[in-house]
Amino acid sequence: MPATAVVTVRLDPELLSALKAKVRRDGTTVSATIVKLLRAEVAPPRPVAARRRTMGMFAGQFEDLDLDDFKHARRALSARLTPGKRPRR
Repeated sequence: MPATAVVTVRLDPELLSALKAKVRRDGTTVSATIVKLLRAEVAPPRPVAARRRTMGMFAGQFEDLDLDDFKHARRALSARLTPGKRPRR
């Protein structure tokens, strides 16, 4: 694993509260979220492996989602479905 550096940042209390709320919604950590946001804004894009085109009846209907978007969508859907779930007998 490459070495990492520790950076101290000053944040407004409102911004920190919003960041912590996002972390709770996404189920991640403050550090991981900050790294993700910085990577999206500062780091050069990583090379993307060739993607297969969607074929058949779904051709052209879906945009490419990255893994974080997929995880967020899956968690949101699971949260909506779980309250209506009945226990097995």
